Amino acid sequence: MLLAIDIGNSNVSLGVFQGEQLRMQAKLSAQTERSADEYAAVMYDLLRINGVAREELTGCILSSVVPELTGLVESAVEKLTPLRVLRVGPGVRTGFRIRIDDPSQLGGDLVADTLAALTEYGAPLIIIDAGTVTTLAVVDESRTYLGGCILPGIRSSAALLKSTTALLPSITLGVEEEACLGRNSADAMRCGLLLGSAMMLDGFIDRIQTQPGMAGAKVVATGGSMDLATAYCRREILRDHDLTLKGLRYLYESNQPRPRKH
Repeated sequence: MLLAIDIGNSNVSLGVFQGEQLRMQAKLSAQTERSADEYAAVMYDLLRINGVAREELTGCILSSVVPELTGLVESAVEKLTPLRVLRVGPGVRTGFRIRIDDPSQLGGDLVADTLAALTEYGAPLIIIDAGTVTTLAVVDESRTYLGGCILPGIRSSAALLKSTTALLPSITLGVEEEACLGRNSADAMRCGLLLGSAMMLDGFIDRIQTQPGMAGAKVVATGGSMDLATAYCRREILRDHDLTLKGLRYLYESNQPRPRKH
């Protein structure tokens, strides 16, 4: 079984694959205050309550956008199993070309998202990953990663509105009947955040699809805030909650030693 780990700004996502099947997935909060022993204990418990024995693990791959946590979680895995951890980064075969100023700056989660989307949906592509921040990644018809955009995440934007204003309330975000106008402060905030996110993403999609090699590009969304961020988009969007974990599996498989030809 393959243990796939994606370290994000808010959560550490775990997935265990048995062949192509995602047998289990779980999340734990991303906390730099935890020790490697604490992460190992939590991960052990999550595996055990989901019916996975650590002795059944045959491989591990890890991506991270939080450098302070990368070594901690990697050390935690090494306490659970003697397996070598494959870390997504320079030297890992991605399966697509990367045309940005410094390819080493491309986050492991975006590498995984891109490979999974290319494998399952084909090029050209626009990939939306909505989490603490919302990112858009663009891949043209020749399977070349051209670059992307980074936007404030919808939940982060809601928290910022509350923390930087005296009178605006704390709100909960949910997908309800679409409305352009709110009749109180809380509803006005919800309208602004949800519709603002949709119009912003629709606008980016429209512009990107006019670029060379991007005509008819499919749009794929993933991430913990995917449903909120794209709820009122008018453009067709494919939603895939497991895109990053699936991409990590594809990366792991494509980076295994190739059998020698006799």
